[in-house]
Amino acid sequence: MGRKVISFGLSTSEINRAMKELADYKQEILRKTELLREKVAERLADEAKSGFSGAIVDELILKGGQTSPRYAQVDVSVDNRGSVTVVVASGEDAVWVEFGAGVYHNGSPGSSPHPHGAELGMTIGGFGKGNGKKEVWGFYENGELKLSRGTPARMPMALAITTVCNDIQSIAKEVFG
Repeated sequence: MGRKVISFGLSTSEINRAMKELADYKQEILRKTELLREKVAERLADEAKSGFSGAIVDELILKGGQTSPRYAQVDVSVDNRGSVTVVVASGEDAVWVEFGAGVYHNGSPGSSPHPHGAELGMTIGGFGKGNGKKEVWGFYENGELKLSRGTPARMPMALAITTVCNDIQSIAKEVFG
């Protein structure tokens, strides 16, 4: 969709025709802008789903030192809210997969491997009781002590945004021609 030139004479009918052509063009731009928004949101959701898929949220330490992964349960959805579309990762594991947990996988306490972790207050060992500052910590689940080393930051949402931003020109070209 290139530049649109509307030529018209100075008669009333020519001006009316040009105004209608301009209104039609405006509607076409609005329709394609909406389509672009939908395509970007779909692509973000697909990339994020791929990143969350198979993510380990806890590397539980079993008796004898063996480890057992617990896989993240995260749903990614697209939510249209009027003129705004939001891609949402929901589930209690989403935050751990995005920002990581524990120094074992993610570096020193107070840091964040996530590009926006520190500014969002999501630093290693900064949540709850600060157990993530330790290499191993425990919690009870169904009355049984579970030992964990946390999880590496996979950053599926941040990486999805980076990927889609890098491809935005081709997505726009697909929509607008």
